[in-house]
Amino acid sequence: MTDQTYQSSGLVPSPVAAKALRAKAVYGEPIAVADGIVVLMADNAKDYTGPGTNTYLVGDDALWVIDPGPDDAEHIDAVVAAVNGRPVEGILVTHNHLDHSPAATPLKKRLDAPVYGYGGLPEELLHGSDEDIDPNFVPDRALMGGEVIGSGRWRLSVLHTPGHFPNHLCYHLAAQDIVFSGDHVMGWSTTVIVPPLGNLANYLDSLELIAQVGPVRLMPSHGDPVDNAVSRIDEIRSHRMMRQQQVEDMLHRGITDPVVIVEELYEGLTPRLIEAARGCVAAHIELYQQSRSQAERFDGGKQAQTRPHNLG
Repeated sequence: MTDQTYQSSGLVPSPVAAKALRAKAVYGEPIAVADGIVVLMADNAKDYTGPGTNTYLVGDDALWVIDPGPDDAEHIDAVVAAVNGRPVEGILVTHNHLDHSPAATPLKKRLDAPVYGYGGLPEELLHGSDEDIDPNFVPDRALMGGEVIGSGRWRLSVLHTPGHFPNHLCYHLAAQDIVFSGDHVMGWSTTVIVPPLGNLANYLDSLELIAQVGPVRLMPSHGDPVDNAVSRIDEIRSHRMMRQQQVEDMLHRGITDPVVIVEELYEGLTPRLIEAARGCVAAHIELYQQSRSQAERFDGGKQAQTRPHNLG
């Protein structure tokens, strides 16, 4: 995709957006982003994380900590200082990538608070991927989509949103129409989806689940809050469908190697983001193959229903 195409869709290439966000980043300082919600950014700026990981403190007299972040001593100290002795109801993990869950264990000890999350991954999945995974993550309380935790104006609904990662969760604060969207929806970049842990069909279904909640704002794990939540979701969906069509056009031309497809479709990426783009192309190819397989099964079923019975 060219820079001009990105700009016309309201998106900009990740390295460009990341550089701008890093230039204005403030690390280790609690910044109010909504009534009763502050964010502290970890100083772990990388290709995938933009300016760094956002850790949110939600509440007033008692708190929820959402996305504890990496195992970084300065960030952990900053979170503890911002809590300032208030009781913590729980530490909520969106998923166990290394930039999200490792700080949960030291924060649990220092804040005397339980860790919540969907759960860890089976061993076969942990060893079948090159992604930066926290293999030690095990929540004290495993959450399922549809659960509700907390009470009053700090009541949070749990949304299971696989696609970027199998155990990804988002958290909906209905009182303020806010969804803490983790890595599933970000304001500064599209989300990396790399098989086998990433699945584009699941990702699109999870986008729809968040959209059905109807949030006004999104609080992502990387980048600034998103004020136009539903339109941002629509924008990302349109971008994915545009990319899907591009990949399918190349497949129809007989070009099936993700390396070649990335060279054709992407510009201005760093070496690691090139690897991520190849993974995303593989996810688009997987979606195409799944769609073809479903269509073939559907056509086969129709033929079986319309085939004359042998009455002889």
